[in-house]
Amino acid sequence: MGALVLFFVVLLAVAFFTRLDLFFYLFYALAGIYLLGRGWAKRSLAAVVLARKHEQRVFLGETFPVEVEIYNSSLLPVLWMRLYDSVPANLGAGSAFRHILSLLPHERLKLAYNLTGKRRGYYPIGPMVTQGGDLLGTATYEHRYLHDDFVIVYPKIVTLRNLGFSSHSPFGTLPGRERLFEDPSRILGVRDYQSGDSLRKMDWKTSARLNSLQIRRYEPAIALETAVFLNLAAVDYVLERRREATELGIVVAASLAVHLGKQRQAVGLVSNGRDPLAESAGTVPSLPLRKGREHVMNVLDLLARIEVASEEDHPIPFLELVSRKSLRLPWGSTAVLVTAKEVDGLMRALLALRRRGLLVLLVLTCPHREFESTAQRAEQIGVQTVRVWTEKDLDVWR
Repeated sequence: MGALVLFFVVLLAVAFFTRLDLFFYLFYALAGIYLLGRGWAKRSLAAVVLARKHEQRVFLGETFPVEVEIYNSSLLPVLWMRLYDSVPANLGAGSAFRHILSLLPHERLKLAYNLTGKRRGYYPIGPMVTQGGDLLGTATYEHRYLHDDFVIVYPKIVTLRNLGFSSHSPFGTLPGRERLFEDPSRILGVRDYQSGDSLRKMDWKTSARLNSLQIRRYEPAIALETAVFLNLAAVDYVLERRREATELGIVVAASLAVHLGKQRQAVGLVSNGRDPLAESAGTVPSLPLRKGREHVMNVLDLLARIEVASEEDHPIPFLELVSRKSLRLPWGSTAVLVTAKEVDGLMRALLALRRRGLLVLLVLTCPHREFESTAQRAEQIGVQTVRVWTEKDLDVWR
């Protein structure tokens, strides 16, 4: 820029001293190109409209396309433009998306590149940046677009049928011997009407055929609601296994949520980890007991972005979290505790849950050598214990 200004000053001085029209014409022409080129480049670049289209929620290891649409809304062509997008390394882009192009008036282009969800997490994408300049290369202008874009990579999800639970699994809708609850979707047959029977259970077609009032008989069922308590306090995990053990716990929680969702059962999630999207520090990441596919997706969203809470985050102690949040669980529901290993007070906490009428499953992701002793003592109070030690164990469960 300084050299160009010096050139114009020298050219103007030569024109004045020599009084030759050629130098004046050359000065005016170059000055016009300079001013016109800068205004052209700035205005045409500002008229570029960008749109990014892609899946915002993907599964671990999934490759998905990102489509970038570029539109020149101006009557001026874009002589040259450099376009690049900022992509997190954990999305497996390899190299950053960069492209150099030019656009005619009202021209529309579509470019594409692929990303891969290589690691669980919540990843902001962008900004997308455009750079352009004049013909002489004396000025460069930059615009930033599309800041508020993101991709959520879900944690690994495994099926639970081979997880090693007993045949009388505490999950799902279980048949019961006593007719405390009846499932209207499961009809066992009919019986004769008795005084006090609800007219809602009347089978009118069968009654007309048999010429006597008949009542539908339903299969008894007990719908169990399951709350997953996930310990993500860094202080409870040994440093050398912290990353692996906490990720295994998240995988277990996500797999439970998907399994219960398929069984059309209610599931909830409570954790003492850190949610990067929480409105305030110290907020407990949690979702209430609910049914439905949308709720399961919300659980997976939270498990995708949740992080291990360090000591600086002041996480709630896990047993205190379980004691406080389990008070709202209805009688007969299931509490799944996913934590590192047995600590002081764990058995008392499990016994308190059992006395409250809850079914309890204990999942240890970083157990020590005394796991068998922990499992035996937990079994004595009616608590099943499962050990999740390595990623290889998850492959066996598929």
